[in-house]
Amino acid sequence: MSFRKIRIILLLLILVMVAGITYWESMLVRSWLRPLEVSIYAVNGDGTDASTAYIAQLSDDSFQEIAAFFDQQAARHRLKKLPPARIKLTGEIRQAPPAPPSFERGVLSSLLWSLKMRYYAFHTTPFWENMGRIRLFVVYHEGEDGKPLQHSLGLRKGLVGVVHVFAKTEQSAQNNIVITHELLHTLGASDKYDAQGQPVYPDGFAHPDDGERYPQHAAEIMAGRIAVRPDRAIIPANLDACAVGPKTAYEIGW
Repeated sequence: MSFRKIRIILLLLILVMVAGITYWESMLVRSWLRPLEVSIYAVNGDGTDASTAYIAQLSDDSFQEIAAFFDQQAARHRLKKLPPARIKLTGEIRQAPPAPPSFERGVLSSLLWSLKMRYYAFHTTPFWENMGRIRLFVVYHEGEDGKPLQHSLGLRKGLVGVVHVFAKTEQSAQNNIVITHELLHTLGASDKYDAQGQPVYPDGFAHPDDGERYPQHAAEIMAGRIAVRPDRAIIPANLDACAVGPKTAYEIGW
């Protein structure tokens, strides 16, 4: 057998192994037989002193309201109590993650980004230590008024996500909303808003069957906004003003 054929066979075996591990990880996490484990890696997205200082004061406690949100929402949707979620600030990474894909370039751009992102996660974090664990790379920016941050993305394949947030204390609660949203993407949840950012009825409503449709008093976490009128939705202040709706609960295996 030629060296070229041996190399092709080895590459195919590696691809099969990676696909098998990816599938196993996804099924393990979505079985909900063990605690949901999430490793958060902080990244200074703009190199500013403000972002450096903000990251320095982060701790596990900074993200415990996310764990509490999962525990509370799981209790609403499941008869059997889940093990408490474990969300840890694992460390800081100096290398920035790959830039988000250009959606105008179509599926190929997204596919290439997915491969780059999975390589980045493999290259910058321990592999075996993170088996069966979701890895979120939270990129902090000082930010500018009126200028949106890059798009955040969560991947079910590979259980990884990139979350762009503000390095500002007053934004901490809303940062945790964005982190939770992307975390749910890695578990299989889909977005539930339209092209204008409006929550889509009924799946984008936190409580679609509770009386009148408008105004809603909480945001469905995958819609990201509270629908107050057919043409208006507001950003929730914190996770206490959010909920996991029936469709999202179904998508993540609750």
